[in-house]
Amino acid sequence: MNVARYIPSMFHRRLLLVMGVVALGLMVLAARLWQLTITKGAELREAADAQLVARNWIPTTRGRILDRKSRVLAQDRASYDVAVAYPMIDSSWAASRARPLALKAYRAIWSQLKDDDRDTLIAATQQALEAHAALAWDELSSLLDIPPTELAERRGAIVSRVETMYRTIVEQRREQLKQEAAARDEIITPDLERRIERRATTPIAEQGIAHVLSHRVSDRKAFEVQLALGAQVDLPLSAAIGMDEAPIIQVERIPGLSVLDAGDREYPLESMTVSIDRSTLPAPIASKSAASVTIDGVATHVLGWMRNEIQADDVKSRKAAIAADESLAERALIDDPLARRAVAPVDRGEYRTGDRVGHVGLESSYENSLRGLRGVQTRRLDTGDTPKTLPPEPGRDLKLSLDIQLQARIQALMSPAFGLATVQSWHGHFNEAGQPLDQNNAIISGAAPLGTPLNGSAVVLDVDTGDILSLVSMPSFSRATLRDDPEVVFQDAVNTPWINRAITSAYQPGSIVKALLLTEAVKRGMFSLDQRIACTGHFLPDRPDILNCWIFKRFQTTHTDQLGHDLDASDGLMCSCNIFFFTIGKRLGPKGIVAAYRDYGVGSTWNLGIGNEFAGSLGKAGDGSDLEVGDAVQMGIGQGPVAWTPLHAADAYATLARAGVTLAPRIVDNAPRPEPRELGLDAAAVSAAMDGLRRSVGEEFGTGHHLTIQTSAETSERELIFNAPGVRVWGKTGTADASPLVVDPDADGPLKPRVVRDGDHSWFVVLVGREGDRPRYVISVVIDYGGSGGKVSGPIANQIIHALIAEGYL
Repeated sequence: MNVARYIPSMFHRRLLLVMGVVALGLMVLAARLWQLTITKGAELREAADAQLVARNWIPTTRGRILDRKSRVLAQDRASYDVAVAYPMIDSSWAASRARPLALKAYRAIWSQLKDDDRDTLIAATQQALEAHAALAWDELSSLLDIPPTELAERRGAIVSRVETMYRTIVEQRREQLKQEAAARDEIITPDLERRIERRATTPIAEQGIAHVLSHRVSDRKAFEVQLALGAQVDLPLSAAIGMDEAPIIQVERIPGLSVLDAGDREYPLESMTVSIDRSTLPAPIASKSAASVTIDGVATHVLGWMRNEIQADDVKSRKAAIAADESLAERALIDDPLARRAVAPVDRGEYRTGDRVGHVGLESSYENSLRGLRGVQTRRLDTGDTPKTLPPEPGRDLKLSLDIQLQARIQALMSPAFGLATVQSWHGHFNEAGQPLDQNNAIISGAAPLGTPLNGSAVVLDVDTGDILSLVSMPSFSRATLRDDPEVVFQDAVNTPWINRAITSAYQPGSIVKALLLTEAVKRGMFSLDQRIACTGHFLPDRPDILNCWIFKRFQTTHTDQLGHDLDASDGLMCSCNIFFFTIGKRLGPKGIVAAYRDYGVGSTWNLGIGNEFAGSLGKAGDGSDLEVGDAVQMGIGQGPVAWTPLHAADAYATLARAGVTLAPRIVDNAPRPEPRELGLDAAAVSAAMDGLRRSVGEEFGTGHHLTIQTSAETSERELIFNAPGVRVWGKTGTADASPLVVDPDADGPLKPRVVRDGDHSWFVVLVGREGDRPRYVISVVIDYGGSGGKVSGPIANQIIHALIAEGYL
């Protein structure tokens, strides 16, 4: 073997092998370089740029709520909270920023420094940042007029709360991760322990967000803080060997500072004082001088109110609204300018700590429309430039059909202070102590004595448009009471002020439905307008003790005897003859009576957005499927298993005034609603019904014609219920059965439940227009446990007509 020739050959092979390995390494490095510069270059540059970009959210405002005449009912009042990022609050900001800022400041010599030298410069930079942070806290203390010691206490309280939360969550995470590992039959090794600990100790959101240090600052302070927001200052650092001069870096003047929109929601017309003419009141309380009545809580049930606590359901509802509304999504969602990778867009209207949310009423149902969208401004930290600003979008205004001045007038005349909504002498028969007596002069158990406040509701509806001009539920309450003394609102079991009686409470309709059922009976061929029905006093020939006509029960006579002839349709309505409408109910039968009530809205709601709406019910099952003939007879006079609301009553009479055209009520201007529907009523039957309603309030035998005022023990005088000049009225009284109101004052204690209210509910529904004109407005009034519709609700309906005149509607 030629050893001399073999040695170089082996050397060359080894050399080639080494060169191959080096080449392979270079290829790997080149491939990595190509990946970083070509494949991921844009992404990495974006990530690097993101480190130099800050984002400031610009507060927005909630939309206003306006009445039909553009008077402001709800609006935001500018107010701000001042917050600071948590790393500044817990003093970790300087440590977290020291290394990147030192690297930036000393980049010219950084590669030449040893690790110890770098650590020295980082420590010096941290010391400079800590000194700057201390000065920033002093400046913020001065801006907010908060003593440094108090500001430090607020910071300490926040740190204590967040750290407690963090420790609790870490422990919960740690336990959950261990349980999950055990469920997978994993052995807890030191490596697994480290992974669990790493995941368990991940920072929580509260450690990265801004926390409020000063709530509701004045406009002046907010403006001064805004000037400091995002401002940069020069911070000199120590000189290093090898540098010609000491470096200077730029830092935020007050690091982590932010100003949050915390504007309060105000209701400028929540409290109103109105002047009401007393000369048109019933004689016992009439006066030549006007009454000045102040009402707190005008339209509270309609507008609703706000709350500050954000709940999980709010976040879910917001996401659902954006998913369902393309227009909202297009305006609200933006890409996060600081995101390093593709992530879900940011909602400019998302809920954050300190936000307010509509709680009930229109504030709640129109939350996503009223809620504004924040603006966003991006700013480069290296240059101070603001390359992109998206302005905030205020929430959209909500205009109502409601007339707030009319609303206030009606609430005033239905307040106990005015007198009509209290038990008065003309309501019935009373002893010297003011206790109500029956026909035999016995005290009526559970009936309210003289002077007792009465609760109820009233609705005013525009016949032509279906617009709700007023929707009153009394008693009402102010938001101040709700905030300061909520028990007055929510624990009053007798007056239940939180209930919106106009749309939520279930009432038997009583005799106000008689005009409606007349038209349905003619439509279905169950009654002909040339027919007459005799009032016999009791519906069943051999049972004079049940199914009586009211006139027989009270005076032992009949309407046939009173008028001198059997009753036609108009007579039956004028006199409100029960026998006439028992007959109508029997002829309609269960199926017919259900269809009739449904035609006039029982079973329907309107999605007004002002709270829960009772749809109405028929029969024990609610849908009328279990009715029998006896039920239909009772329902012919609005009694028995049937219930609806004051708004149903107003809507039904508006349908009658339109000759059978339904038009859903609305309270929000231009709100969507179903197309109008024709009921197919007979025109002659509608005319007969309207004539009966006219006579009911306009002729002597009408149940809504007059009051009887006792002037002495032996004498009395009659007084017209309706006395407004220049108007025409059609109307119907109603007295509806009501279950006793029982209150248990002691829950499970020794005190027994007691009856605090008993008797009938009082109805009056009227249509009104100018003299010689058709009906323009419908007024529906119900007074809880008021008794007689004519005596109690009638004078209130009359005063609402005067209110319509005072506000220019008639």
